[in-house]
Order: sequence, then structure tokens, then C-alpha cells
Amino acid sequence: MDVLMPDGTLVKDVPEGVTKAQLQAKLAGSVAPTSAPITSDVPLVASQMPKQVPIEEPKTSMMDKLKALYEVPATIGSGIVSQPASMIYGIGRAAVDAISQGTPPSGEARDAYYRQARQATQFQPTSPASINALESIGGALEASKLPPFIPTIGAIPSAIQAGNVARPVTQQAMQAAKPAVNTMAQALRKEAPTMAGVGAAEVPEAITRAQIAQQLRVPVELSKGQALRDLGQQKFEIETPKNFPELGKPLIEAQAKRNDAILQNFDAFVDATGKETYGLRETGRVVDKALVGAANKAKNEINTAYTAAREAGETQQPLSYAPLKTYIDGQTPTVKRKLAPILSAVDEEIAKNDPKRTGQISINNLEDIYQFINKNYEPGTPAGTYAKEMKDLINQMTEGQGGQLYQEARKLRTKYGREFENVGYVDKLLRQKPGTTDRAVAFEDVFDHAILNGSLDDVKSIGMTLKKSGPEGQQAFKELQGQTVQYIKDQVSKSIDVDSFGNPVVSPAKFKAVVTTLDQDGKLDYIFGKAGAQEIRDLLETTINVNAPLKGAANYSNTASALISGLDRIAKLRIPGVSNVAGFAAEKGAESALKKQIEESIKYKPEGMADALRKTK
Repeated sequence: MDVLMPDGTLVKDVPEGVTKAQLQAKLAGSVAPTSAPITSDVPLVASQMPKQVPIEEPKTSMMDKLKALYEVPATIGSGIVSQPASMIYGIGRAAVDAISQGTPPSGEARDAYYRQARQATQFQPTSPASINALESIGGALEASKLPPFIPTIGAIPSAIQAGNVARPVTQQAMQAAKPAVNTMAQALRKEAPTMAGVGAAEVPEAITRAQIAQQLRVPVELSKGQALRDLGQQKFEIETPKNFPELGKPLIEAQAKRNDAILQNFDAFVDATGKETYGLRETGRVVDKALVGAANKAKNEINTAYTAAREAGETQQPLSYAPLKTYIDGQTPTVKRKLAPILSAVDEEIAKNDPKRTGQISINNLEDIYQFINKNYEPGTPAGTYAKEMKDLINQMTEGQGGQLYQEARKLRTKYGREFENVGYVDKLLRQKPGTTDRAVAFEDVFDHAILNGSLDDVKSIGMTLKKSGPEGQQAFKELQGQTVQYIKDQVSKSIDVDSFGNPVVSPAKFKAVVTTLDQDGKLDYIFGKAGAQEIRDLLETTINVNAPLKGAANYSNTASALISGLDRIAKLRIPGVSNVAGFAAEKGAESALKKQIEESIKYKPEGMADALRKTK
């Protein structure tokens, strides 16, 4: 090598290991020691060592000597920690790159990473006194056979093996650093995206979960742990943001995006139903308007037919009312008085229409009694049962009686009864409370009455009535569909927990409970059709994958806990005089590994895992 001397002289081809002091001594005419580098095959016996000629030491100030008090042990200690930590980091990072590329680990890549970490972590002394002291201690380290961790010394002589000048300090440093280094090694090894624990059976299931989430109206990007349903990976995704708040922010944001996408799916599904109103009351108004409109249209047709029959004189034929009278008389006084006062009211109507007690009244009178029953009983009460049975008796009594026009009118009325009267849930929606002008079902309760509280048959009856009643009724059913989705969303988002966006966290448990209730007798399929109902179930499954981690996932994962432990131990190293440079480098290595694992977790594609598995076969 070439050395520029203080007086401007350029000395060329200087052997490695020769200091400027040695060159100055030689140029001044004194005898300098050999310039050959000290190697590990130097004689072990001190008496066999060649005689040394004193070298003129460079002048050192008091400040230089003071610096040496901390720079010497700092250089030794940082070298001890830096060397194994850098080596581990180089091996770990090379393994990460190699596994991600599907090729064996590269020695060159490992060495390059090692050199980068080594340069960043090795403490460099600045005082001449420190350099001289390190050169002296180097001989002792070589003699004691300690690893050559001090790059400023070169190969270490062995003349001071028996001495205790440096060994206590270096051994103390190595013992203190060993637990942290081992822990970091484990963490870096686990950081590599291996196939361990993920077999061919798990990957197709992960692909299915990811595809279901992707095919929703608003796609949801599952994390690696959510797609694989892997306990260790889920632990990592949950615990990392707690222990590394800054590094873990992407995991938190990604989870919030998933929760937000789930909520958006509900809104998208509501829009897809064609719902045009918002809120229970407005939904009730639309449904009521459609039902009332359809019922009034049917009533008008019936009234027109009956008017034609009356004008033709076909409703004047007298009929015996004995079957109806016998049924009423067969009920107990308590039933007539408390449970079904409608019985006594009808009995009074018969007596009014047959004041002479002939046992007969006209068809027209029986029709009036039929209308009287409709107006004065309340569906869903004991009176409703007796009212239905009395109307059935009147229909039997008038079957085949009167003329053709009357029979056509009866057919229309029978049809109306099947659609609007005999179906309690439809009938109640159309009725008013007895003796008042108040609706039997308030507008805000129409959805509960039509969808939630009834059986599948009740829901079908309302649905069929609406669907057959033209565009207005069809829109009303869309309002019920949309309100059902809104109801599910309201139920599953009642949680007080919110994500980082401020949105309520969708509850998988509540979601499952609502779907189970609607699905148990087929209502979900009827309301949305099979394809629509499956969309709801797919959204439920995705919600479970996203917001219902496996039991025990909210603890430290193996990798995360190893990183935490390693960083904590490095931070707590108390090696006399050692700076935090080595710990900083180890921490940076772990941080880089952690960032890559976080990115892999967020951007996980099970299809890629499947390809990798195929390559290993």
C-alpha cells in the first residue's frame, strides 16, 4: 500500500501492518520492527519471539488518553456483539431472499449482508492512544485463543495467552450478548416465509376463503393468517402492532380496511335490492300503500260484481241460517263474554235481520253479516279463530245459491279472502284497531310484522300478495328486502368497539345469530333468492375470517415474541464501555425482517403459496 507521510513524502509498496510511526523511525535511521503482518502461526513461547526495537510513539494529549479509557473496551465489546449478530443477520436475510425466489441460499448474498451490518455496527476508535492500546491487547487476545473480533488489530499474536489484560472484559461481553444473539437468530430464521405447517390440504382452503372474500360486491383482502386460519400467523398479526406500534401500523390499517369493506358490502347489497327509501317508517308506508292499493282494487271488483247480482235480484233468495246459529249457541257464555264477543255480536245481527224468527234470511243479509264480521274482529286474538269459522259457515251456506252473477261475485270474494283476509299477517296489516281509526300495525312496525315475526308461510303470503299487485307492490317487496339487509347491518354493528377509521367493528357472533334466525326455516332464501342468500352467507363467512381470530391468537406469536425478547435483551445489555451501535444494528436487522413479514401478511396470495407447494413436489 502507499502511505503519505506528514512531511509530504509518498512511500510506496508499504507492507500491510506497518504503521506511520514505524515508517518515521525507519526514515530517521532507527531500526524498525519487521513490517510483515502478524499471523496466527507466530511462536507461542515468548522467549522465541524476535527482539523488538522500541518505536517512537506518536505524541498523545491528555484528552486522547481519557478517550482511550472508554474507546478501548467499546471497540472490543462492539466487535464481540457485532460479529455474531451481523453473521446471523446476513444468513437470515440471504435465506429470506433465497426462499422467496425458490433457490438455495447464496453465500455471496449472505456475505454482502454481513459486511453491510458489520460496517454499520463496528465501533471505530479515534484516539491514537486507543489504537496503540488495542494493538497491545491484540497480542493477548490471540494468545488466549479468543475469536479475532477486532478488525483494527489484524491477525492476533499469541505471546500474552497467560495474561488477564483483556480476557475478563471480552468474556463478560460475550456472555452478556449471547442470549440476545441467540434469540435474534431464532427470530430471523422464523422470519423467512417457509412452508412449515402449511400443507397441501390447507392451501386449497385458503384459496377458497380468499376467493369468497374477493368475489363479494366490495372485495375484501384477507391477511395471511385469516386466509390460512393459522394460529401462529394470526398471533403475529394481532400482537405485532401492540409491541411495535410504528411498524405495526400497516397491519392495523389493513384490518380497518377489511372491516370497512364488510360494512360497504351491506350498503352495496341494499342498493342492489332496489330499495328507494330509508328507515322503518318509510318502508312501512310503502308496503302499506301497496297492500291497501291492491286490496282496494280487489274490493272494487267485488263490489261491482255484487251490485250487478243485487240489481238482477239474485241476492234476495232466502236461506236458512241454522248452521251459523247452532255454532254460536254451542259456545259457552264465558267465551261469548270474554274471549270472543264477536259471537254475541253476530247473534244479535241474525236476530235483527230475522225479527220474526222465521229461521231464514236473504243471501244479501248473510253477505252483510259476513262484512260485519270482517270489520269487528281482531286478527291474532281468540276472536279471530271464531270469526274465521263463522265466515267459512256462511260461504258453505251460500255455495251454489243465487244466480250466475252472484256466484261470480262469490268467487271474487273467495279469492280476496285467500289473499287478504284468511292470511292473518296480511289481514292485520290492512286493518285498524277495533273502534278506532288507528292502524293495527304502525308503519314503523310493518317490517317486523312482515319479515321478522312471522313464519315462512306468513312471509310468503305477504311477498306473493305484493309481487302480484303490480309495480307498486313489487317495489314494496324490494323495500322489505333492502330493509332486511339494513336490519342485519344494524344488528352486527352495534358493538362499542371501533376500528382505526372510527367504524364499528362488525360482530361475527351477532351476524351468525341473525343469519341463523332468518335461515332456519328458509326465509333467507325466499327473501333474497338462493343466489342472494348465498351472498349473505359468504359475507358472514368472510366476517368470521376477518373479525373472529382463532382462540388464543391474541398472545405473542413465536416470531413476534422472539423479536421482542431479542430486542429487549439487546437494549438491556450492560457491557462496560460498549456503545449501543451493536444493539442498534441488530435492532435494524430485526426491523427489516419484521417489515417484510408484515408486508407478506398484508399482501398474501394463497395462489402463490399453491404454486410454491407444487414446485416442492
